[in-house]
Amino acid sequence: MIIKMTAGACMALMLAGAAQAGVIGAGGFTAPTVIDFEDAVAGPIASQYAALGVSFVNFNLDIYATSPAPASRVALKYVDGSPNINGSILFSSVMTRLGADVSTNPEDDTFIDAYLGNTLVGSAFFDTGGDGEDGSFVGIEFLSGFDRVVFRTLPVVNGALALDNLRFEHVVPPSPVPEPDSLALTLAGSAVLGLALARRRS
Repeated sequence: MIIKMTAGACMALMLAGAAQAGVIGAGGFTAPTVIDFEDAVAGPIASQYAALGVSFVNFNLDIYATSPAPASRVALKYVDGSPNINGSILFSSVMTRLGADVSTNPEDDTFIDAYLGNTLVGSAFFDTGGDGEDGSFVGIEFLSGFDRVVFRTLPVVNGALALDNLRFEHVVPPSPVPEPDSLALTLAGSAVLGLALARRRS
């Protein structure tokens, strides 16, 4: 049995695949909202950026270096005595891309789980390091969209994870272009319908 796949079906599969495998680099953003945390106040970050449509769970303000640049204010996921605690970022609308400069303990790596409502959209693993003196970029893209991300550090050494220059955006995936065969069938169908109507009138 031979299965012929149309361009539309191929595009649907490509989009479905993109929804499951979504790691992007720092240059993969179009016009993101960026938070550098320099205007955050001490304590839990929580709803300090609610005006931008984002809130934080289990992230506090701290000073860290997440890149070769000097240390600056960051969102830190760390609770003394609870190394396994996860940090979450919640959005008031659906996003498709998220990224940040990240620093973890050298032995810790970073997992990001993306959710839309209560449904897990996908997960991404990043081999991160830094130990508060350097860092790595982490970025995800899930075209199906997400409204919550959960940051986990594994294996947990001390569970600390610092985020800086957080960026996020919603990008509408391109509509599939009809393939020539489909367009020809549509035009032929319209012509037949037109002839049938013309005969009926005469």
